Amino acid sequence: MQESQAPERPPRHPMVVPSRSDSLLRSMTEVVGGPLGKRTAPGATKPGFFTVERVLVLMAAAAAFIAVMTKSHCRTAGWTTPDQYSTVCWSMFPNSFVDDKLGTLFPFFSQGSPFEQPVLAGWIAGSTAWLTGPAGDGALRQLAFFDVNAALIAAVWIVTVIIVARTAGRRSWDAAIVAASPVLMLSAYVSWDFWAAALVSLAIYLFARRRTLWAGAVLGVAAMAAPYPLIVLLAFLVLGIRARRVTRMLEMAAAALITWLLALAPVMAANPPAFPDYVQKLIAAEPSESSLYGGWNLLAGRMGWPALDVGVSNAVGAVLLAVLVLGLAALALYAPRRPRVGQLVFVAVAGFTVVSKAAEPWHAIWLLPLLALALPRWRPVLLWQAAVVGHFIALMLFRAKGLGDISSQHAIDTPYFMMAAMVAGAATCALIGLTIRDMFVPGHDVVRRGGIDDPQGGVLLGPPTDPAVALMDERRANSAAMQAEVVGAARVAVPAAGAPLAAGVDGTDGELPVRADA
Repeated sequence: MQESQAPERPPRHPMVVPSRSDSLLRSMTEVVGGPLGKRTAPGATKPGFFTVERVLVLMAAAAAFIAVMTKSHCRTAGWTTPDQYSTVCWSMFPNSFVDDKLGTLFPFFSQGSPFEQPVLAGWIAGSTAWLTGPAGDGALRQLAFFDVNAALIAAVWIVTVIIVARTAGRRSWDAAIVAASPVLMLSAYVSWDFWAAALVSLAIYLFARRRTLWAGAVLGVAAMAAPYPLIVLLAFLVLGIRARRVTRMLEMAAAALITWLLALAPVMAANPPAFPDYVQKLIAAEPSESSLYGGWNLLAGRMGWPALDVGVSNAVGAVLLAVLVLGLAALALYAPRRPRVGQLVFVAVAGFTVVSKAAEPWHAIWLLPLLALALPRWRPVLLWQAAVVGHFIALMLFRAKGLGDISSQHAIDTPYFMMAAMVAGAATCALIGLTIRDMFVPGHDVVRRGGIDDPQGGVLLGPPTDPAVALMDERRANSAAMQAEVVGAARVAVPAAGAPLAAGVDGTDGELPVRADA
C-alpha cells in the first residue's frame, strides 16, 4: 500500500521589513540596535506568538486608549463651550446627542429630527442613543453616549488595521500607518467618519480578492456614511477601462447602486421627506472654515473683499470636482503603466478633500488607510500628519475665540488659523504630487520597486475576462497567427540567392511545404 502523505503547505514568502526598506525608520532604530538583521526572514520563518497582525492590534489598541485620554478633560468636566474647544477635546458625539435630541428622536426615522449627518451615521447614533437609555438623562447619558460610540470606533479601528495589513500583501507592516496614527489619536472620536474609512478599506480588500460584486455592495453601504465612496467607485471604473475590464466594473457599480437603494429603502418607507431634506441641507450649507471657499470668505471679511455665497461656492466646487474627475481619467488612461488601485483611489479621495465645500481636518481619517496602500513612506506621511494635527488644533482654538470670546491665551485669531489650514492643504497636495510621480516613474514606487505589480489589482491583473474583449483579442491573435504562417511559408518558398529556381528547400523539390492539418 502506498503511504499517505501529508498535504504540502503553501510556501511562505518573506515580508518587507520597514526598518530595512524605509530610510527614516532605519535611522530611528539605531537607538535600539539598528534595523532587523539580514539573517532573519520574516514571513518565511515562524514568528511565534507575536505575529505581525497581533503586534499591529496591540499598537492600535494602545493608540485607541491614548485617543480616549485626549478627551479626558471633557469626559470629566463635560462638553461645554468654549472650554471644549480651548482644551481640544471637542467631539461631535456628545454635542449631537444634545443638539439633535437623540434621546427622543431617531435620525431619519422620527419626524422633525434635526440630525444633519449621513444616513449610516444616523443609524449608529440612534442605536447607540437607545442603548444608553438605562444611563438616565443629562450629563451621565451624554457621557455614556460618547463612550459607546468611542468603543465601537476603537473596535472598527482595530479591524481596519487588520484589513489594511492583509490588503497590503507582503508589506503588511504598512498598516502601522493606521495603527499608530497621530491623526487618529486626536480625531478618531470626533465624528462618525471612521466608519466610512473602514468600509472603503473592506471594499478594496474584497476587490483585491477578486470579489468585485461584494466590493461594490460594501461601497454602496459606505456611500451611506460619506459621499467620497462615489469617487472611489469612479476610480475603479476608469482603471477597468484601462485594463479592459469594463463589464466587471459596471457589475461592481450596479452592485453598489442596488445595495445603496436597499439601505435607503427603510428610510424612504418610514419617513419619505427625511433623505431629500438631508440632501437639500447639504447643498444649502455654508462652506466650512477649513474649505477653500470658507477660507476665502474669512480672508475677504478681513480685507473688505466680496465673499462667496452658497451658490457661487457650489458652482466653483462643481467645476473643481469636474476637473478632478477628468484628471483621474487622464492618469488612469495615459500613465505609462497602469496606476495601482491604492494610488489612484488615494489621489481621488485626497483631491476630493481639497475641493470639497464641507472639508474638515478630521476628514484626513478617510485618507489614512489609502495612504498606507498608496504611499507607504514614513517621512512624508508623518510630516503630513503633523500638518493635519496642527490644522485640527488651530481650528479648535479659532472656534474657541469665535464662540466663546475668551482671552488670546487660549485661542488664536484668523491669520494663524488660515496659515495652519493652508499648510495642511499644501501637505495633502504634496502627497498627491508624490503619488502621481510614482505613477509616471515606477522606480520611485516602493511597492513596485519590491517586485510587486499591484497587491490590490484583483481582476485588473492577468488577461482580459470581458467576453467582448476576449473575443476581440482572440480574433487578433488568430489573424496574427495566420499572417505569421503566410510570412513563414513565403520565406521557405523563396530560394537562396544564386540557387537554381528548381532546387527546393529541405527536399521539397521547389514545392511549398504542406501543413499536416491541411
